[in-house]
Amino acid sequence: MNIWLIDDDDITNMLHQFFLEEYFPDASIVVFSQAELALKAITLNEPLPDYIFLDINMPVMDGWEFMDDLSKMTTANLNNVNIYILTSSLDPSDFSKAEFSPLIKGFISKPLEIEKVEFLKN
Repeated sequence: MNIWLIDDDDITNMLHQFFLEEYFPDASIVVFSQAELALKAITLNEPLPDYIFLDINMPVMDGWEFMDDLSKMTTANLNNVNIYILTSSLDPSDFSKAEFSPLIKGFISKPLEIEKVEFLKN
């Protein structure tokens, strides 16, 4: 299993990476502190992950801008990529936007916890 964490908060990334490595020891975890670096990895034909946990509120390029740019990429086969918004946002418009995006599989509130990622075991 390959997982990408995209979040500008280094401490959050460290905690989430540690948690995922402990809970899923066979998983490969890649951390991006900038959404544009994750997009660049996709354009460079890096292997796409099985799961992306994406923060919404980031400087320079936020999670929604990342999703807009990602949806325009015709070279990336996103059929097997499961994207989850991982955020501390309580804004109802964020929930609604995530619900109606065909690329987003779900909305998870920070922090990651075992009961929030049980679905990865399937």
